[in-house]
Amino acid sequence: MGLDRNSKIGIIGSGFVGGSLAVALSRVGYNVVAASSRRFVSAEALAKRIGGCKAFGNSQDVIDVSDVVFLTTPDDLIKSISEDLLWRNKQAVIHCSGAASLDVFDHLENVTPGAFHPLQAFMSIDEGSESFSGITFGIEGGEEIASFLEEMAKNLNAHPVFLTSEDKALYHMSGVMLGGLLTEYAAITTQLWEDIGRSRSDGIRALLPMMRQVANNLERFGLPEAVAGPYARGDVGTVRKHLEALRKRKPELMAFYCELALAGMGPVEEKQVLDETTRNEIINVLKEGLVLARNVQFVEEGEEE
Repeated sequence: MGLDRNSKIGIIGSGFVGGSLAVALSRVGYNVVAASSRRFVSAEALAKRIGGCKAFGNSQDVIDVSDVVFLTTPDDLIKSISEDLLWRNKQAVIHCSGAASLDVFDHLENVTPGAFHPLQAFMSIDEGSESFSGITFGIEGGEEIASFLEEMAKNLNAHPVFLTSEDKALYHMSGVMLGGLLTEYAAITTQLWEDIGRSRSDGIRALLPMMRQVANNLERFGLPEAVAGPYARGDVGTVRKHLEALRKRKPELMAFYCELALAGMGPVEEKQVLDETTRNEIINVLKEGLVLARNVQFVEEGEEE
């Protein structure tokens, strides 16, 4: 197959992920020649960003002019879209899903399948195409395609990691928990500011510097050294105050708070900053809070019935 930077690359799915990848690859010398999308205007807009790239209204046209085709569609559409197209013998077909494995291409004959997942959050092509440096790409595929994708990741100044099909769900979950769920967690925590007479925007402005510093601490000190807060300090009284405030004012968050704190006690223990008595006291307080939260929920559900 002899894939390299001169191989003709096509993109099916010109949204934030596909568009960001296409622009970034073209900047480091890859030959991106074709793009298509559900909305032709999206493919057209992407093609205008890349010299020598042509927009097509039909995905088959992208396959016909490309050596390597990236399917950057929603995960649930990868199989159905790929099976409706005609592929050339040994043509490389690569999806960018973090959770799906190569079995989504099992119905295709004589293609060379691969997976190339950027562990990053994309909100626009402009910012996304600048965000590959330093990130990790999850790679799956046979020796030749894996080698091609490894080199591609390195040329983007990213870190390649090779995965098996069994790895994919947990690998992807790690990204979801620290990506999508982190955003939702930020939404939950900033809503607490509304309960103290401020706006959610006030909460975002106040908490973002802390989020950045936490990321800096993780990068600089790693785990478990970067673990901080009342659990690592052994502030049992503070934890009790949190639970009492939640009981009175935000009971719907009690179970979430306790479950999250209990799950995080592992790194706290690993840091070895608490004596066993204090650690057990914090754990017991959180477990008591969890029982109380579930009892409150049970009573509320009973009342509704």
